[in-house]
Amino acid sequence: MKPVPRIPVCRLNHSLQLSNVQKPEISLTSPAELVFWDFEYAPPMIVSPAVSVDDAAYLMHVTNAKLKLVIDSRKRLSGIISLRDIESVKVLATASAMGVGRQDLTVKDIMTPIVRLNGIHRKDLNEARIKDLLDILEFEGQHYLLILGDQNEVCGLVSAEEISHRLGRQINIEPVVHNFSDVFNALNVSNH
Repeated sequence: MKPVPRIPVCRLNHSLQLSNVQKPEISLTSPAELVFWDFEYAPPMIVSPAVSVDDAAYLMHVTNAKLKLVIDSRKRLSGIISLRDIESVKVLATASAMGVGRQDLTVKDIMTPIVRLNGIHRKDLNEARIKDLLDILEFEGQHYLLILGDQNEVCGLVSAEEISHRLGRQINIEPVVHNFSDVFNALNVSNH
């Protein structure tokens, strides 16, 4: 005979409600950590750079994920791929520039590589407001800001799309060009 558990069990009915499913409302002056995706508590979804763009899109749809971290064979962060990237003109422009069909593109071809991303330290995030994050994202022309821990490891990220959704307003991030290659890529994408 099994022993009786020490903790009482509740019998459930069909009228239960969830608590705490709504994220708190935010404003530009709210603490920045309210929009921080902390990988310690909510690990990111990952994808290999070799996965096809179409397979990555399918995975994002079935997992209800708008972005995935791209992790190489050595378990290092290579970049970020978003559903927004996959569903944008960037895919067709890249395929055209490479002289291949869309079906031949991989995540590596479309992702935002790690060298094009920026980050801030967690201690700076803890002192910042949401407006500070938006200022950085807009100034850098980036949709993501990596958050770094004490050992410079990636411990989370901030997404302009998440901030936009939570604020209930559109945020326009314009790409910033840093060199001739960025200018060429920006012109190439806009012409397709």
